Amino acid sequence: MKKEYDEITAFHYASYRPFLHTEILKNCFGNVLLESGLDIGSGTGQSAIALANFCNSVEGIEPSVDMILKAIASANVTYSIFDKTHIDFEDQSFEVITLAGSLWYAKSQNLLDEILRVSRKNALIIIYDFEILLNDILKKIGFISNVNQRNLYNHEEDFSGLNVDDLVQVKKQSEKISFIIKPAELAHLILSVKEQYLALSELYDSSRLFDAIVAKLNSISSSGQFQLEAHTFSTIYRVN
Repeated sequence: MKKEYDEITAFHYASYRPFLHTEILKNCFGNVLLESGLDIGSGTGQSAIALANFCNSVEGIEPSVDMILKAIASANVTYSIFDKTHIDFEDQSFEVITLAGSLWYAKSQNLLDEILRVSRKNALIIIYDFEILLNDILKKIGFISNVNQRNLYNHEEDFSGLNVDDLVQVKKQSEKISFIIKPAELAHLILSVKEQYLALSELYDSSRLFDAIVAKLNSISSSGQFQLEAHTFSTIYRVN
C-alpha cells in the first residue's frame, strides 16, 4: 500500500508544481551562468530544472525511485538515484549545490561532508524551501491538518548544529510571493501531499478523487481560479 501511495504522490507532484523554485533561485543568483550544478533531493525534477536556468549542466539526485521514474526530461539535466550516504561524483565537481525542501529529511554531518567533497572552491550551497498557505482552502474541502505533525517540519532548515568550519553563511532570507492557480493545478498540489491524499480519499470517491477535488474547488471559486500566497525561505553558504 505504501508503494501505491508513493506512486500516486509522485504522479501529482510531477503533474503540477508552482514556479517558485526559479523565483527563489533568481533572488539567490541574480543573472549568473555557472558551468555545473547539483540538486540534492530533485524529486520529479522541478528543482533541478529550475537550477538549469543558471547552469550549463545539472545533476539531479533523488532517493525515491517513484520520483525518479516521474522525473521531467530536460536537455541539460541528468537524474540518478541517491543512496542518502554517498554522492556518486568526483571531488570538486560542482560550482553550485541546491537542496530544495530536502535538507530536513536528510540532514547529517555525513551529508554535509559529501557536499563539501564534491564542491569546488567558492562554490555556492543554497538551501531553500517554500510553504504555500492552503489552510483556508483545505478546510473548505473538508481536510483538517494535523497541527502537531505539521509543526515538526522546519521550512528554514540549515546546517546549524553541524561542523561548518569550511563554510561561510552569505545570506539567510524569507519573502512572500503571491500567484494565481487554476483548480486542476491546485488539486494536483493538494493531492501531492500523502497526508492530504489519504484523508481526502475517505471523504470523496477515491476512484475519481482528482476529479472530485477539482469539482469541489470549482464550486468554491467565483472566478475559476485562486490567488495563493507562499512564504519562501533560503540560506546561502559559500565554500571556503
